[in-house]
This record gives sequence, C-alpha cells and structure tokens, in this order.
Amino acid sequence: MLYAEGTVTGAGFLTHADRDNGVELQLWGNVIVVPDGCEAWLTRNSLTAISKAAAQKRYDSHMDAAIAAFDPDEHDEFRSEPARGALP
Repeated sequence: MLYAEGTVTGAGFLTHADRDNGVELQLWGNVIVVPDGCEAWLTRNSLTAISKAAAQKRYDSHMDAAIAAFDPDEHDEFRSEPARGALP
C-alpha cells in the first residue's frame, strides 16, 4: 500500500480510467491510501508518498482532534463517537 497526506480536489482526482488501472482509493481522515504501483497517480495529483508509520501518526492526530471535538449532544443516538483505527 502507498500512503499520502492530501486533499481530494474534486473532478478529475480519481477517474474511471484510474479505477480501470487499479487505483482503489481509501480515505482515512487526512490520509489517502492506494495500492502499490499507483505512484504515477500520486504524482498526477501532487501527492507524495509517506511511510506507513508517518501516515498512522497523522491519522491518529486527525482522529484525536475529531474525538476531542465530538459533542454527543449534537448527534443523534445512532451516531457513535469517533475512534482510532489501524491503517491497512
């Protein structure tokens, strides 16, 4: 897997052709995860690959902020508190 930090920029970020070429995008907070071999896709979208350890730290920081900001009074009973997870 390849990991990058970045922003989904909208139209053209992930095309049907990308999917046909094996780009399977996963968003983990502020971390973008794609399969190995998608370096050209990262470059096209001005993203730089980072290590899995760096990606996990950035994701954990993102989730820590989301957990700290979570207010159960603002959400209905079916929405659970955000929680950390391990990147694939």
